[in-house]
Amino acid sequence: MLMTGKEYLQSIRDGRVIYVGKERVKDQTTHPAFASGARTYAALFDMKADPALRDVMTFEEDGERYSMYYLQPRSQEDLRRRNRAHRKIADFCFGLMGRTPDAFAGNLTGLSMKPEVFDSEPGGHKNNLLAIYQHVRRNDLFATYAIVPPQGARNKDYYLSKGLPQPALRVTAEDDKGVTLNGMKMLASGAAYAHEVLSRNPSPALFR
Repeated sequence: MLMTGKEYLQSIRDGRVIYVGKERVKDQTTHPAFASGARTYAALFDMKADPALRDVMTFEEDGERYSMYYLQPRSQEDLRRRNRAHRKIADFCFGLMGRTPDAFAGNLTGLSMKPEVFDSEPGGHKNNLLAIYQHVRRNDLFATYAIVPPQGARNKDYYLSKGLPQPALRVTAEDDKGVTLNGMKMLASGAAYAHEVLSRNPSPALFR
């Protein structure tokens, strides 16, 4: 399922909590701080859905059509196809948007090509990784990532020695529905616009 720009804008009006200073942002697609970015992302979805760019921006597999940045390259030609799509997106944004929908998609697609690595250590959850890849690809989602802990939170021993709560993102509870996370993670630049945000622990990535 390929999403249009209009469908994309509607899909991110999902009640997510965003603040600019003390102001709660009610709708990031119309708020002055975010509206222009949202329109640019919507234009990228429309460009991808344009029939004239069908062979550049999308590929077909098992009778379904997907965004080209979710193509698992198996040949040099596949790499060239991906390159053309990435270049088209970069040219559209004049190279100024570092968190376009294809950015993290490339990482996730690469991980999905050798998922057994995730089962080489306890808790790797290979099947969860593959489920995430299939979910974002099938629904044409914009996924991004949160990369690093806050600058002051990188030395956990400091907080332990002072009896202070650790501000970095961490798992604080786990049940049959999943995990509960608390804390902060920095450089999630696309989070206001993305459908999914994937994070990782300071140790090797665990998709849980």
